[in-house]
Amino acid sequence: MLLATGIACLNAFVQTNWTGPLLDWSVSQLLLGVEDQQLDEKIQTHCLNSLSADSEQVYHLTQRLGLLSMARRILLHVRTKLSTAPFWAMRVIFIQQQLLDEHAGSLQELLLSLAQECKFDNEKEEKQLKVRLELELGLIYSYYGQDKEAFEKMQQAQQTSGFQWSLSGALGRRTKYQTFDVTQLVVLAESSNKDQQQQQKEEQEGEDQLKPETVELQDDTLLDHIAFTKTDQNDQEKDKRHGNLSIIDQCLLLAFCLNVKNTNPEHGLTSTEMTPYVTRVLENANNWMVHTMGLLLKTRLEANKSRTVERSALQLQALVDQIKVEDSGVEERIAYFYDLLLPSKWDMERELAKRFISLGVVRSALDMFERLEMWEEVVACYQMLEQPTKAREVLERLMQEQGDQVPKLWCIMGDVEQNPDHWRKAWEVSNHRSARAMRSLGAHLYRQKDYDGCIDCYQKALAINPLFEGSWYVLGCAGMQAEQWEVSLRAFQRVVALDNEQAEAWNNLSSIYVHLDRKPDAFLALKQATKLKFDNWRMWQNLLIVAADVGQFADAIWAMQRIVELRWDKVRDECVDTLVLQMLVDSVMQNWKDASDRDGVRLQRQVQRLLEEVILNRITNSPEIWRICAKFYLWQKRYTDALEASIKGYRAVMHDTRLETDQEVFERVANVALDTVDMYETLGEQEQDNALVCADWKYQARLILKGLMGKVRDVFEETETYERLKERLDDLKRA
Repeated sequence: MLLATGIACLNAFVQTNWTGPLLDWSVSQLLLGVEDQQLDEKIQTHCLNSLSADSEQVYHLTQRLGLLSMARRILLHVRTKLSTAPFWAMRVIFIQQQLLDEHAGSLQELLLSLAQECKFDNEKEEKQLKVRLELELGLIYSYYGQDKEAFEKMQQAQQTSGFQWSLSGALGRRTKYQTFDVTQLVVLAESSNKDQQQQQKEEQEGEDQLKPETVELQDDTLLDHIAFTKTDQNDQEKDKRHGNLSIIDQCLLLAFCLNVKNTNPEHGLTSTEMTPYVTRVLENANNWMVHTMGLLLKTRLEANKSRTVERSALQLQALVDQIKVEDSGVEERIAYFYDLLLPSKWDMERELAKRFISLGVVRSALDMFERLEMWEEVVACYQMLEQPTKAREVLERLMQEQGDQVPKLWCIMGDVEQNPDHWRKAWEVSNHRSARAMRSLGAHLYRQKDYDGCIDCYQKALAINPLFEGSWYVLGCAGMQAEQWEVSLRAFQRVVALDNEQAEAWNNLSSIYVHLDRKPDAFLALKQATKLKFDNWRMWQNLLIVAADVGQFADAIWAMQRIVELRWDKVRDECVDTLVLQMLVDSVMQNWKDASDRDGVRLQRQVQRLLEEVILNRITNSPEIWRICAKFYLWQKRYTDALEASIKGYRAVMHDTRLETDQEVFERVANVALDTVDMYETLGEQEQDNALVCADWKYQARLILKGLMGKVRDVFEETETYERLKERLDDLKRA
C-alpha cells in the first residue's frame, strides 16, 4: 500500500509538471479533503527548501511540490522492503534532479546507489523491468554527461530486449523535382520475435488512439518524407524501414539518438546522422509521449535549416500547448514517460523562447521569460535589446519585492554589472551556501589574474557541489598559474574523472606530473591526450619529449612521425627536434634499454622508416638531419648511403645566400664541408658490393674545399676558419 501511494504521488506530480493533462485538485485537498490555500503555500515554501540539493535551487514555479516530497519520503523509506521500490526511488530522485538549476553531486551518488539496489523477483516481468532499468540508467548517465557509460547501458538494454537495429543506406529522393536517386541514410530496425504479439497489440492500440498534433511541412521543394526508389533491396528492407516496433524499442532508438548528439560536434553531419533515428520512430509511434519526444527531437534537428525552421517553431509551440489538451489518457502519457528524457513544461517553454530569440523575435521571448519568472533570461533579453537600464530596474524591483536576501538575484546583478561585491553579497546572504556566487567570483578573479583568490573561491564552490567540470578545469589552471601543483593536480584529476575525453585536461595533467617529477604518469596522461586530440601537434610535441625522457622510444618515434605529418608543410625542417632525433638514433646504435628493459636495437627498422619515409621524403634542406642519417647509415655499414647523405647535407647549406656576408653562416658551412671531407676520406676506399665506395674521393674532397674557398676568399680569407680549410686542402694534396 505504501509503495502504491508513493508511486501515485510521483505520477500525479509528473502529470502536473510534465505530461498533462492538468489536475484539478491541490495537495491540501489530498490531505484534508478540502482546499486550504494557506496550507498549500506553506507546503510549497517548505518543499522549495527541502528538495534543494548542494545549494542548487528548485524551480520556484513548480506546481504541487508536496506530491514529490511525499513520494520521495515514502519510496526511500520502503526501498529495502519491496523488490521494485529501489527502482521507483531512483525515478523520484531523478525527477528531483531535473527540478534543480544545475546537477547535484549528492543526488547523482544516490541515484547510482539506488540503481545497484534494484533486483527483481518475478521472472516473467524481469526482462521488461531489466530493459527499463538499463535504459533509464543510460538516460541518467546521459543527463550527467557521462556518454560512454550511457552508451554501454543502452547497449545492455538493447541486448536484453532482443532489439536489432543498424544504420544503412537506401536509394531515394528528398525533393519534389529531383530527377536522380541518391543514397539516403536510414535506420533498419526489428523488435524481438518474442515481442510480436505485444507489438501487434500496441500497434492496434496506437491506431485507435489520437496522436499529438503534427505540423505539416509547407514547402514547394522539400518532401516531408523520403520517396524511396522501387528496387529489390528497398522492397526486401521495407519492413525493417517502416515496420512496427515495440514501444520500449522506440524509446531505445530515441535514447541512441540523444547519444549521437552528445558524442559528436555541433554540425550538419551530426544532424544528418540523428534524423533517421527520429524518422524511424515517427513512422509508427504507438504511444503519445514517445510520439511527443520524437516530434521534439525533430524540431531541434530542423531548427537550423532555412526550409524547416518555421515548421520547427510551430511544432514546438504545438507541443507546449498539448499539455493542456485531454486528447490522450493519463495512463498512456505516464506509461513510458520514465524511459524518455522529456523536458518539463517550463523547460519546453524556455526552449520555445530561445527558439524565438534565434529567429530574432526577442520581445516575444522576453514576454515568455517574464511569465516563467526566469529572471536571468529576462536580463539577457534586455541586454540583447540594448536596454541594460531596464535589466537593472527588473533586478532592483525583484529585490524590493522579495527582499535583498535572495542570493540568486545578487548573482545575476553581479553578472550584469561585473561587480565582485555583488557575488560576495550573494555568498554572505546565502550563509556561505551559494556555490554559484563563488563560481562567478572565481571566474572574475581568474580574469583579473588573482589566482590565489580564484583558487579559494572555486574550492568553496566545489566543496558544496563538485559536479562542475568547468569549475574544476579553471581551478586547475589557476593552480598551475599560482604554482600550487597539488591543487591543480587534484583539480584536473577530477576533470578527467567527470569527462574521460577532455584532452586539454589530460595535457595539463601531464605538465603537472612533470613539475612533480612523476614523468611516467605524465607519459600516460599524454598518451590519453593525443588519443583524443590526434591532430594537435603541441600535444604530440609534449609526448615526444616526455616519451624520450622516460625511455619509451617506440612512442617517441610515433610522436615524431605525427609532428612531421602535421607541421612539415608549414615550418619545414623546424618541425623536427634534431636533439630528440639524435637520441632515438643513438638508442638503437648504442642499444639502450627502454623503460620496459627491452633492447633498443629492436627499433632499428622503425628508426630507419622514420628517417627515410617520414622525414627525408618531406624535408631535404637540413644538414643536421642528413648528418644524423649519415651516422645511422654508417652504423648499418651502408657506406655508400652514408657518404651520399653527408654530401646532401653539405649541398643543403652551400647555397645559403648569406654565405659571403655572414661569418657565422660561413663558419657553419665550413664545418659541414670539413665533416664531408672527413667522410670521403673515411669511406672512399671502403668496399661495398665488390666495388669502392668512391674511387676518386680525393678529387671530390678537394673540389668541395676549393669551391667553398673560392666563394669566400675576398671576404673571409684572413679568418681562422678559412685557414683550417686551407690546411685541410694542403693535407689532401700531400696524401
